[in-house]
Amino acid sequence: MPVTQTADIRTRSGENFRVAHTGPLAELNSYKLEVPALNRTVNGKLFVKQFLGLTGMQISMNKLPAGAAVPFYHQHKENEEAYIFIGGKGQMQIDGDTFDVEEGAIVRVSPNGSRSLRNNSNADLYYICVQAKDGSLNLETFEDGIKSDKPVEWPN
Repeated sequence: MPVTQTADIRTRSGENFRVAHTGPLAELNSYKLEVPALNRTVNGKLFVKQFLGLTGMQISMNKLPAGAAVPFYHQHKENEEAYIFIGGKGQMQIDGDTFDVEEGAIVRVSPNGSRSLRNNSNADLYYICVQAKDGSLNLETFEDGIKSDKPVEWPN
């Protein structure tokens, strides 16, 4: 049974782009994720794949309130994850190794890594999680990028 995301997101599209306006991070609790397989509703988690039309990755924006914790460990079948912490402080546990995370920390977890997260502080913890198939990156930024000769012009 698939998850259901409830979110009021404004989007704008062009031929080669899509923009999603998710609102202030402090309002992430207004988003609800229904997870029938776990028989639970998760507040403060927004998956953006459907809003951006992503085809090679999944991104979630997350708010973990002060004192809250993810109540289970999880792994993935194919996807590695990168957790990018953008506000607050907390702790991650991967394969029994516990370490502190805070704004500016980035953590990569392989699919087999058993992971969980907690906010052991008095302020909200904000992070972005990017999932992509492990080993699927064929070309990196400078190898994949193609510079255009068209001059950049900004409207006044």
